Amino acid sequence: MSKVILWGLLILILPAFVMWGSASMSRSKDKGPKNAGIINGKKISFEELYGAISGVRTQIILTYYNQPKVLELLLTNKPLIAKLAWDRLLLLSEAKRLGINAPDKDVISSIKTHPLFLKDGAFDDRFYAYMLSHNIGLEPRSFEEIVRENLKVQRLSSHLTKDLKVTDREAADEYKKEFVKLKISYILLEPKDVSDQVKLEKNAVKDFYDKHKSEMMIKTNSADPSSPKRMATLDESKETIEKYLKDTEIGKLLKAKSDEIYKSISDRVLFKKEAFESAAAGLKLAAKNTDFFSKNDTVKDLSDVPVITDAGSGFKEGEIPRPLDISLGILIFQVKEKKAPDDEAFEKEKDEYLKKVRERRVDSFMEDYLKKMEEAAKPAVKFEDIEKYYR
Repeated sequence: MSKVILWGLLILILPAFVMWGSASMSRSKDKGPKNAGIINGKKISFEELYGAISGVRTQIILTYYNQPKVLELLLTNKPLIAKLAWDRLLLLSEAKRLGINAPDKDVISSIKTHPLFLKDGAFDDRFYAYMLSHNIGLEPRSFEEIVRENLKVQRLSSHLTKDLKVTDREAADEYKKEFVKLKISYILLEPKDVSDQVKLEKNAVKDFYDKHKSEMMIKTNSADPSSPKRMATLDESKETIEKYLKDTEIGKLLKAKSDEIYKSISDRVLFKKEAFESAAAGLKLAAKNTDFFSKNDTVKDLSDVPVITDAGSGFKEGEIPRPLDISLGILIFQVKEKKAPDDEAFEKEKDEYLKKVRERRVDSFMEDYLKKMEEAAKPAVKFEDIEKYYR
């Protein structure tokens, strides 16, 4: 899920997810940091971070109040909420720097049009007050300031991306990815094909542990999710480290092998005019063939079909895209036949796809923008250990 998607939206809380209690945040006894971090040269207090956490919670609820499973998943992930709270502070700081505001009339309009406060299609003052008091645990003033901040972040995104344009061609390409049908010949290289070639150095596990042991944290009580963490011993970490090192080496071997096979098959098909299947057989590999499939279909023996259709949609019949990573391994395939979607059908839905592509590019832009801000800021807390800062 894109972080930025959480930003321009949301607000409310249901009874099952009422606040984390009336706690606030402070430095952890006498040994903790004196503040939560520094943004644009300004020290951020723990209370400011806690306020941002409250803002993120209410944001999440406004969007997912009618999706209880998603809501629970997000609201119980306290490290994620803490990280999003820090990002919220970064974005609000940028909005302030650029002079972006949200007047009272816009705050009122946002609240009065939210479906959670409507009765028979109209805003209801009593119901609004009841929801704030009994379900959200916020005073109207605090809640309305969170809404104001939400609007500021929305407007920051709009301001930064106001000149972002999407062409008809880009929308058409997106449409093709959605509805193109492909028939392919393929070879799937799986991790098991190279796993027996992996040989770890004698001291590889210990060397890795010595370099990364501060990151090897486990719960003091595995049966209690809220128990504090401690550094794992080498013996406790050995199995995990060994698997990680082997998987990493397998990935490298598989990548090298796929590049070699891709070049050989491509050369045979392009210069010797061999069929894909024949070129594969020349390397003692058996190519498989599919029937026509689209993005939403299931293909036997393959995974990540949308990824495959996205990769193949821009290629002509007979062409071979670069090796493609999928969850089962690395796929090398040739587009055998292709059924492009109807141009007239696209024209009817062009506006929708122009909007869809732009939204995706806005998200991508804001992700990059936020990442640069994160690199410049200095959090003093560890988000994964956020609970220890509560009192």
